[in-house]
Amino acid sequence: MKKTLFICMLLATALLYAQPSAAKSKKKKTAKTEQSQADTVKKKKISPYEKLFRGKKCVKAGEGFMTLHIVGSKLYFEMPLAEMGKEMLLATTVTETTDNTVAINGYKAKTPLHISFSLGDSVVYMHRINSRVSYDTDDERMRSVAGRNYGNPIVSSYKLLAYNRDSTAVVFDMSNLFNGSDNSTSPIQEGGFPILLRASANKSTVDIYDVKSFEDNVAVKTSMTYNVSAKSVLGGTLFSDKPVTLKVTRTLMLLPEEPMKPRISDSRVGVFLTLKQHIPADGEELVDYSLANRWRLIPSDKEAYARGELVVPEKQIVFYVDTLFPKQWVAPIKEGALRWNKAFEKIGFKDAVVVRDFPADDPKFDPDNLKYSCIRYVPSAVANAMGPSWTDPRSGEIVSASVYLYHDVIELINNWLFIQTSPADPRVRQKQIPQEIIGDALRYVLSHEIGHCLGFMHNMGASSVIPVDSLRSPSFTRETGTTPSIMDYARFNYVAQPGDFERGVRMTPPRFGVYDRFLVKWNYTPLFAGSPEAEYAITSQWLREASADPALRYSKQQFSEPLDPRSLSEDLGDDHVKASEYGISNLKYVLSHLNAWTESDDRDYSYRKTIYNGIVNQYFTYLNHVYADVGGVYLYEKHVGDSVEHYRSVPRERQVRALEFLLGQLDDMEWLDDRSVTGNLGLVASAADAVCEAVMKAVVASPSKVGLSAALAENDAFTPEACMSLIYDRIWAPTLRRKALNLSQIKRQRLFLETL
Repeated sequence: MKKTLFICMLLATALLYAQPSAAKSKKKKTAKTEQSQADTVKKKKISPYEKLFRGKKCVKAGEGFMTLHIVGSKLYFEMPLAEMGKEMLLATTVTETTDNTVAINGYKAKTPLHISFSLGDSVVYMHRINSRVSYDTDDERMRSVAGRNYGNPIVSSYKLLAYNRDSTAVVFDMSNLFNGSDNSTSPIQEGGFPILLRASANKSTVDIYDVKSFEDNVAVKTSMTYNVSAKSVLGGTLFSDKPVTLKVTRTLMLLPEEPMKPRISDSRVGVFLTLKQHIPADGEELVDYSLANRWRLIPSDKEAYARGELVVPEKQIVFYVDTLFPKQWVAPIKEGALRWNKAFEKIGFKDAVVVRDFPADDPKFDPDNLKYSCIRYVPSAVANAMGPSWTDPRSGEIVSASVYLYHDVIELINNWLFIQTSPADPRVRQKQIPQEIIGDALRYVLSHEIGHCLGFMHNMGASSVIPVDSLRSPSFTRETGTTPSIMDYARFNYVAQPGDFERGVRMTPPRFGVYDRFLVKWNYTPLFAGSPEAEYAITSQWLREASADPALRYSKQQFSEPLDPRSLSEDLGDDHVKASEYGISNLKYVLSHLNAWTESDDRDYSYRKTIYNGIVNQYFTYLNHVYADVGGVYLYEKHVGDSVEHYRSVPRERQVRALEFLLGQLDDMEWLDDRSVTGNLGLVASAADAVCEAVMKAVVASPSKVGLSAALAENDAFTPEACMSLIYDRIWAPTLRRKALNLSQIKRQRLFLETL
């Protein structure tokens, strides 16, 4: 029993000492289990949305209609479900460049993409909107027809990565659209003439570095390098795989939920177009038509507007002026843009166009955002300016526009003024033309480009209605200038002769003309007639009435060999022979005085060489103006009831006079080879021989050129046979009369035979 008692005591002791250890073990086990369970619960609570962004370095923009996230090299869209299906524009704009011969700041190389997004089961689709087709949206059958045949194609798909916390938005990776993988958003305009560009993105250089979100748009900033190659269309590589680093701003902008009421266009007026095709519900043929591109100008006070009071538009057309412009350019630039307000006042709008400097204290402003229209400075040797615009493809509403002024547009203006007007205007007989004259020319350039931004095309026939001798009239040129439209390429008054400036003749183009005011009336007058078709009945009547006035006629720009001699670039007046005679007389005057006018500030002859080449080119331009009369056909845009004819052959006597003028010039080109000038310009080939050869080729080609015009002539046609007979008799006249030939005549006859 003692033994048994002893064993029991040992067991009790062992149990006593073992109990705390067991309890401790149990506590440890319970804590581990609870921690494990807590971790499991915690892991379960981390959503896919949090996995994407939690604990990661992230650049986020979420104040506007959509939230954007940059995580590392990835760009995520957090798009509200409410925005699915809404139509948007995606534009690509250059913000910085290391080579502005390849890409210039502020430029959009490609038309903005018209897109929308839709949500699938686990995918977000991006659609390209098919906005070309129109139909009766109230007709259920037509909605089915359009849906089955003219849907919006899917161009990309993106995996749905997560819903946001309250499931009101979805997140998807949009990096490929912004990192150079998609050529549709490339900032470089490939192709081109006469230089062909090719560009490929270097993916290792991509940095999506900033995002911004606003009420109706988001902006993504990217830096990357493109390898660019350039070839001449004539053959030969200019450079290959040249690295060009760009900073690019891409804007995704919501279009208005309610499109602007469109204005149906008309071939009798020069506006940029949005092309459409209508599917009729009654089974008639499909109808191709177009809409006029224009800003949405609505009176802010319709009652006051109806009373004839000047009213500010609900939304003005605002242009922001680059702060990088040379200081002396700024005032003419602003004045050139604001000139259009005079035309808008004629239709009841006050301050329709507004000009502001780039704001320094507005964090929302970004000149590269599609939302803003800007006038940009391009520090480049290109002698040009341009004014493109971008539209809502549904309605033709202009949503943004920009003017680009290249630095050497000043050199172009300087040379034009010197070559075209220095015989009459003593102020420009120097290398550095006074600033007030340059400023006036800059105002003209800006007004022209703003015209494009307002939706207006070139009207190359405007100046053809002005009698040539009126261009030497002080009163006429002060009132009308050189053309009834600033949208013409009329340039400066090369008809004015020495002494005319002192009499008060104006040398520069007009501020505006009657055609420009008519354009504003036709495109922007608010009409409250109901449907676009009802409004078209009104605007069409305006054009029918205008057809009786040649100054309101629109003549299309001709890009190849011109058929209508009234619709030419760089010409003046209604008589090419007379205008060219005045112009050539002035060129001879300039050449004979070139050394005296420039010697003091052109020590290396470089300016004289530029001007001499300009004189030769200007002479050739005048000859081409005259040549357009040979075989020409006057063309008219005619609708039923218009007081014009569709076409008319240039009268025989006018064609004969033009051809005789050109033949006469063949005997009078030696003045081009003035050795007192060319002798100091280095090795210069004979300009007279080069121009003579070109003119002879044109003259010999004239018989084939006059065929169409002869066929269209109602009577007294200038036939190919008559044309060749005139040329032959003129070239061979000395030989036929058995007279001895001088060297010039021998050259002409040899050229004739070689060309024939």
